[in-house]
Amino acid sequence: MPDDPIDATTFADLLETVGGDREFLAELVETYRADSPSLFAELRAAVAADDAASARRAAHTLKSTSASFGAQRLSGMCREIEAAAAAGNLVGLDESVELAATEYARVEVELRRRASADEVT
Repeated sequence: MPDDPIDATTFADLLETVGGDREFLAELVETYRADSPSLFAELRAAVAADDAASARRAAHTLKSTSASFGAQRLSGMCREIEAAAAAGNLVGLDESVELAATEYARVEVELRRRASADEVT
């Protein structure tokens, strides 16, 4: 599905990496789901405080972890936020952060579905 928030191939590769252990995969997904809201909170606070270094770190972590689950669009959004923060340009990033948070909500729903599915789809 073209608008799917999760790349099926990347997710299947992750499942293969964990030896097909769906229970462990579900734990990884739960850790991502538990950590991401606080990372978005850190990112929002850093942008509001004009703290480019903290914004870059939070965006980098979100970028990397999202990519590992196949959330390519979200990862790309976070990559752009990270690059802007690395350049010290936080102007307008609050809107970018909210767009990324909206995409994260889509990712979270799809990850829960995929982690609990009997087959990788």
